[in-house]
Amino acid sequence: MRFARCMSALAVSLVTACGGSASSEDAGGNDASSGSDAGVVVRGPTRLALEGDPNGLFWDESDGRLLVADDNGNRILTWTDAGGFTLVADLPAVGGSGAGLGQVVRMGDGTLVVTRFGFGTAGDVVYLREGESPQIVPGLDVERRRIGLTVAPDGALFDSWFVRVASGDRVGAVGALGLDGTEPELITGLVKPVGVLATDADLYIADQDLGQILRAPRATPTELEVVAEVESPDLIAFGSAGAIFTGTVGGQVVRVDAAGAVSIVAGGFQQVRGVAFDPAGRRLFVADHDPDEADGVEHAIHIVPVD
Repeated sequence: MRFARCMSALAVSLVTACGGSASSEDAGGNDASSGSDAGVVVRGPTRLALEGDPNGLFWDESDGRLLVADDNGNRILTWTDAGGFTLVADLPAVGGSGAGLGQVVRMGDGTLVVTRFGFGTAGDVVYLREGESPQIVPGLDVERRRIGLTVAPDGALFDSWFVRVASGDRVGAVGALGLDGTEPELITGLVKPVGVLATDADLYIADQDLGQILRAPRATPTELEVVAEVESPDLIAFGSAGAIFTGTVGGQVVRVDAAGAVSIVAGGFQQVRGVAFDPAGRRLFVADHDPDEADGVEHAIHIVPVD
């Protein structure tokens, strides 16, 4: 890994040392990936370097760990304060342009599920039950470029995708996902729906091309309304008090509160993809993607304190 790029703080106390080592350290200088202090909760600001390209992130409250969909490695990783990064599973190989991992989630029974983009020829969803090998959900439309995924409190799964039509335009939708291979469309008329979240009552969608965070009742999903305007939002995660966090292609992390007000939490990143919120640790994990590999790859995960 190269040294971290110099990052400017655009809001609320994100301070990243310019020219510092790309090793994973917390603010106190303890090596967060070595487990040298098992009692430490790293709140940041901190940069976690890894050999991979993190995309979807998910904070697993039940086990106190971060789940990471590593796009470069076509694998799922986990990170803890004490143990750092470890491999959960390598995923089945994909031909063509590659897998393109999206969001990863953990279901109530411990099953891990992750979407794979597939670039129009190999889109699918993979699930991993404890003690078993990863399995591809059967029978899904491989032309659907899946990115977003969420598990509702009642255990229902929803995913988001888009397809390319003959004109080259994107046509996006949100569906109800079954691990048996069912995936009926619930919300249509979208363009590039990247992130999706579910509560007992509602679905929330981040459409990157529309620049909007939208909401629809699960009971009547065609009743779509705009919650907030956010430039180029990516994957989304719930925060506290009904808030939603998302990153942007422009390198910012923003918070949309329950009333739809938008505020910048942090900035100066390259491209923000996945985000995950740890309520007990009052911290946000940020997947920072390097779009320009000509001068060396600098993908990373950042930890940002959130109060």
